[in-house]
Amino acid sequence: MSLLARQNHLVSPGEQDLAAALKRVGTLLLDHGVVLLNLQNLGTRDLPYKVKKEEIFYYKGSYFVYKFTGSPAIFSKVKEVCDRDTDILKLGFVDVYKGDPKNCTLEEELLPPALRPSVKKLLEESKKHKGVSKPFYKHLKTWNYYDIYM
Repeated sequence: MSLLARQNHLVSPGEQDLAAALKRVGTLLLDHGVVLLNLQNLGTRDLPYKVKKEEIFYYKGSYFVYKFTGSPAIFSKVKEVCDRDTDILKLGFVDVYKGDPKNCTLEEELLPPALRPSVKKLLEESKKHKGVSKPFYKHLKTWNYYDIYM
């Protein structure tokens, strides 16, 4: 989950408000049964466009990334609660499931490309479809100069 938190300019100890907002989001995720893996701070930056929250425009914000595993069914509930929070400007969810890891060995990777099983499979597939493609402009007649101007 990517999170954009507001930067507090009015109060000098803004880090305490920011830490409290991050803790609220973390406990909200934990209450919905997710397993938090990582919280990454991407820093405070100028926003690409102004963001309006409760009649105030914000031009700077702090970016954070929560990495967690959990059910996608909680996304709407978490988004609804975070939209009401005044310290959070925006948030979004990204699916980073990579699938099952493939078994490969170093010996296969060190082989020349023509001897690798994956490349052999690609070459066989390309031989199957070699004569299947049709020219794109088959319907057009070739014209020469005399047909057009004479």
